[in-house]
Amino acid sequence: MDVVLCDELVQEILQRLPPSSSPSVSLVSKRWLSLLRSSTSSLSLRIPPNIVTATDATAGTGNSPSLSSILAHYPFLTNLTVISTREDADALLLSIAAAACSPRLAILRFLPASPLSPSALLSSAAAFPSLTSLRIASLLPLSFCWLSSLPSLRSFSLVRSRPKRLPGCRREPPLQEAEEPPPPPADEDEDDDGDQSTLVTLPLENLSLSGICAADRGLSWLWRRCAGLRWLQLRACEGTGDGPSSPAFPSCLPGLLGLELRTCRAIADRVLLHAAERCRALTSLLLYDGGSRDALRHFIHRRGAALRTLDLRLPLDLHNDHLFAIAADDHRGNTVALNGAGHQLAALRLHSCCLVTGDGLRSLAWSPAGAAIEELALVNCDVVEREPGLLTFLSQSMQRLRRLDLSHNETLADKEVGSMLASCRNLVEIRLRGCRALTGASLISLLKHCGQQLEVVDITRCPGIVGDAIEILVMNTCRLSQLMVEESKVTEATLIWLSRKAIKIG
Repeated sequence: MDVVLCDELVQEILQRLPPSSSPSVSLVSKRWLSLLRSSTSSLSLRIPPNIVTATDATAGTGNSPSLSSILAHYPFLTNLTVISTREDADALLLSIAAAACSPRLAILRFLPASPLSPSALLSSAAAFPSLTSLRIASLLPLSFCWLSSLPSLRSFSLVRSRPKRLPGCRREPPLQEAEEPPPPPADEDEDDDGDQSTLVTLPLENLSLSGICAADRGLSWLWRRCAGLRWLQLRACEGTGDGPSSPAFPSCLPGLLGLELRTCRAIADRVLLHAAERCRALTSLLLYDGGSRDALRHFIHRRGAALRTLDLRLPLDLHNDHLFAIAADDHRGNTVALNGAGHQLAALRLHSCCLVTGDGLRSLAWSPAGAAIEELALVNCDVVEREPGLLTFLSQSMQRLRRLDLSHNETLADKEVGSMLASCRNLVEIRLRGCRALTGASLISLLKHCGQQLEVVDITRCPGIVGDAIEILVMNTCRLSQLMVEESKVTEATLIWLSRKAIKIG
């Protein structure tokens, strides 16, 4: 009994140790190593070429330990990441499914070099009854019918629709296109025009897909069964599958709360227009590198009033009229009344939006939408440097501002930052990464106006801010919990204060 109690006590202690301490603990004794493994709930593995898979073990080849035997040492794993350069992704997945920990796994990130097959996913699905989140590198052929065999799955991410060695969706020379056409769909996805009333909705709430083309087959099956989707991310997609019109795609939109389009210029307009008509509950939109002026304006007119978060990286597509549309009080009032939504914009993030001027930002700041903003990011936006006094005006108008990101505005001056901070009485987080013209004077202003409530500061890549100013900041802030700065700038005295106040560095 004493041994059991001792083991439980040691396990409790081991669970509270940081991951960096694990190598040292494992050297104490074999018993401690065993206890460490049995108390481990999260593990990342990089598979060497000589590891034995389920296929190798069946064939009687290989002298190295099998993947299943390695995982047997970790019976209480709930979170597993596997990275491999081997070309037998299916065999690796089957080895994981054969491990004793598979019924407990809730999160699996499986990133092999070769594509997984739908048949392997279907065969192994029964071994993962508790799986709620799955991330895989590639899938070939493109089929999603196996998802119906994972009853607990809430989040699915496909990093790329094709393996790296195959051509992607981008236009290739005609000869190469002729040699390697897009991969065929799985047999069960050839015809998905069955009775809509018989469709069983998947439990998926979060979905992320990358590299999808218009010519890809098999997506209709997925879209029609994602009526419960809450968050959708599309990355580097030139289509949404099953032809240019992709008629089944809008089926997944009505319940969305968050939509992200990253580098999807070919489909951004169509997706935004569908979202404007169908996404009645949407509160968050992220749009990076693609989207026409008219489609975005139409979306804002239809759904802008309900948005809580708007995150845009549109160097050539965002104009003042988009900000005017957000700020338009009369239209906002009509939209809110019609949709029954009383939400207001809480977070506005603009990245590299070089066509926006101070007029657009001032118009927004004057409006009720601007007054409600709690988080503002103007990252690499030259309007910050081009129009002196703009930041001060914004801070005076946005009285609820709590989080501010001015990163990568290289010529931003101390005077501008100091004037803005004088009105930022509620600021808890500020990011100034890459603001190369700033000096320690900005930290003094930060300490003077926000030192009582400041929690997070990022001053990485600010060569003008040196160790003495950082030490003064750390010594005198009351609630600072995280400081992001180069280790070379942290003096011994600063390290003592960081340790004393339990402030995380980096």
